[in-house]
Amino acid sequence: MRSDATVQWRHEAWHGELRLDTTVVPGRLLAAAAHGTGRVSRHAWTRPLDGPDRGLWLKVYPAPDGRRAWRAWRMAHALATAGFAVPEGVLIGRRRREGVLITRDVGGHALLEVVAASRGAAKHELLRALGRAVAALHMSGFVHGDLVPSNVRVREGAFVLLDHDRTRRSRFLVWWGGRRNLVQLGRFVVPGLTIVDRARVLFAYADRRGLSYRARHRLAWWAVRQTIARRVAVDHLTPETASRAGFTTLMRSGGPFDPAGIAERS
Repeated sequence: MRSDATVQWRHEAWHGELRLDTTVVPGRLLAAAAHGTGRVSRHAWTRPLDGPDRGLWLKVYPAPDGRRAWRAWRMAHALATAGFAVPEGVLIGRRRREGVLITRDVGGHALLEVVAASRGAAKHELLRALGRAVAALHMSGFVHGDLVPSNVRVREGAFVLLDHDRTRRSRFLVWWGGRRNLVQLGRFVVPGLTIVDRARVLFAYADRRGLSYRARHRLAWWAVRQTIARRVAVDHLTPETASRAGFTTLMRSGGPFDPAGIAERS
């Protein structure tokens, strides 16, 4: 049986919690955290570990964002307790305003890779399952802080949710802003993904939430407007260009606004 029991640890100026059922050595992991970098995000950098710690991921939060490591640790535990698949936390540590988080590799495949490789009924069911999974998240009171496709993996048919330093549990937040998770998931152009495919995600979400016919169509129009707004902001399009193109053209794989297609043509 999996155990979630932890023990307190200290190493020099660091302190934190460590899972009892692991054999990792905090000092060795902290040495890895002190040297080098990895994939850099706004508040942290992340990389896989090797050697005796192969199969673990290191996430370092430089000062002043160390508290985010603790938030991610606590929220992942809350999600796991509620039945959602998340990376298993191994070690959490803090030194003044710095933080470090160690998790196990979740395996599986990137969401967009699975979507691009799926065909026909299998793809349709995958997309509907994704919509139902987001609805289940919200119905449990959680709002993911950054539910972009790179933070979702598919493992044995289940969705594993990554990156929880901005995830919150609040019924008010679900009511007020949970639907933005649908925009975070849907603002990317995906090879082979059609507008009808996108609708499958949204309407499966609406079905699981029990939304009325009128409410689901309001949600659909809101998602279209917000997705266009995100494309304008992130891809540096002008509102006029986006308005002339329309949602279908903006989001078409291989179309004039597909970043991959633009890179190939340039």
